Amino acid sequence: MVYAWLAAYGAGEISHHLSFLIGESGGPDYFREPINLGLALLALWLWRGLSGDGAPLAPTLGSPTWGLGGGWIVGCVLPGLALVLMAALGAGIFSPTRVQLLALILPIPFILIHALAEEVIIRGIAQRSAQRLYGPMAGIGLAALTFCILQATQGYASVWHIVNSALFGAVLGFLALGRGGIWAAAAGHAGWTWLETSWIGDGVTFTKMPGFWAGFGPDSYGAPTFTVVLMFTLGLIGAGRALQARKDRQ
Repeated sequence: MVYAWLAAYGAGEISHHLSFLIGESGGPDYFREPINLGLALLALWLWRGLSGDGAPLAPTLGSPTWGLGGGWIVGCVLPGLALVLMAALGAGIFSPTRVQLLALILPIPFILIHALAEEVIIRGIAQRSAQRLYGPMAGIGLAALTFCILQATQGYASVWHIVNSALFGAVLGFLALGRGGIWAAAAGHAGWTWLETSWIGDGVTFTKMPGFWAGFGPDSYGAPTFTVVLMFTLGLIGAGRALQARKDRQ
């Protein structure tokens, strides 16, 4: 876990400073995320070499088509439901805005690359290593903890941010165990980021009202409504896995 966190955090910091230097030298400013992904893949390659991990153990990269499509839908739907719940509880108001189509589309590849850089490390290192030793649930738990610590060190450190980071990290862990693999976890991460940072503002305006259900920050990430949605989702996943296990025993 420590190696995974250091690799993810270090890749982000190094890519940030390198892209800043490139920008200061007069170069374009879109190198940060590709550099971040390159460093993440290097960290994964080093870890696999040092640990001797060559077994085809999930989570693997998985199917890009299945993973990107399904993961993106999950990543958008969950925070979207949290915002709708917030509005239903009187803690937020949706209002129309002039849709900025380019502003909605252009960030997508960069958001996806950023998410893939983090998930390659979190799922490919933290989740795989714990799963090899203690099983799938331990892998999901360690990866969720790593994701939570990474988000906290990036400034998302309120109580609700921490809780939601852990719960959403667990949801991404289950996505990574499915057919979509790491692609699904990355797309889920990216869809969530896109909805919170691009769709809110460039697609619709959402204004929080003061109160408990509004939580912290301008979106659903720091809100207890997101916690409710995530707990319900994990409950459904748990029930589904229990039913499948019972069916397999029969």
